[in-house]
Amino acid sequence: MHDRLAPRLIVSHASAAALHGLPWPGEFPDLVEVIDPSRSTGQTLRSVHKRPGAGRQFRLAEMTATGRRLTDLATTAVDLAIAYPLRTSVPALDAVLARGTDRERLIAALVAAGPVRHRARAERAVAIADGRSGSPGESVARVALDEVGAPQPELQHRFDDDAGLVSFVDFWFPEQGVVLEYDGRVKYTDPALRRPGQTAADVVVAEKRREDRIRRCPGVHGFGRIGHAETKDTELLREVLRSLGVPTTRPRFTTVR
Repeated sequence: MHDRLAPRLIVSHASAAALHGLPWPGEFPDLVEVIDPSRSTGQTLRSVHKRPGAGRQFRLAEMTATGRRLTDLATTAVDLAIAYPLRTSVPALDAVLARGTDRERLIAALVAAGPVRHRARAERAVAIADGRSGSPGESVARVALDEVGAPQPELQHRFDDDAGLVSFVDFWFPEQGVVLEYDGRVKYTDPALRRPGQTAADVVVAEKRREDRIRRCPGVHGFGRIGHAETKDTELLREVLRSLGVPTTRPRFTTVR
């Protein structure tokens, strides 16, 4: 499809995210998303979604095989933050930061986008993005924590005991002394993530021992787990946090997930 696009069109948004190998919830859209520098309004055709690009300045990359232009990593991630909910854009932003792009570059890309709808949402996405996120699932969990107004946790906090390193944890709330782990099912069900000879039962036992060691570390007063169900249901997430003594406030961005 890309080779049939007019040369002026720039592959962007979800289509550029796919080419850059950024995380996406489920299948990428069938429509090819492009920026048309000649348009001041959008246009959706049978197989192409043209987004306006008249007067806009942005950095580009190039497909090695075809020479087709596409938005660079930072611009792509910021365009996702503008056009899509936080649960879609934050995992991509986290991945871009993890690859070495700095936050200032993301902010510059947002400024270069000019006046746009959903700017406040995009600014929030850039603000909470963190390259230390361990997985797209953890990124979505962090968005859910933000939605319920939980304190901003420390990511990948290190715990040690007398024997040395215990573990790095997904989320650490230092004021409450609470560890929160995001448990995707893949941790227990994907054989590729196990050591040679390790069974699913072995993984469960090892995880329980790890939890016990973390609980014994100084300053740890609570340990909880959340998964896909809690990130989808904010009330369920609130219940988990409440049981651990982690405060929440009014929801943030409740209509723009």
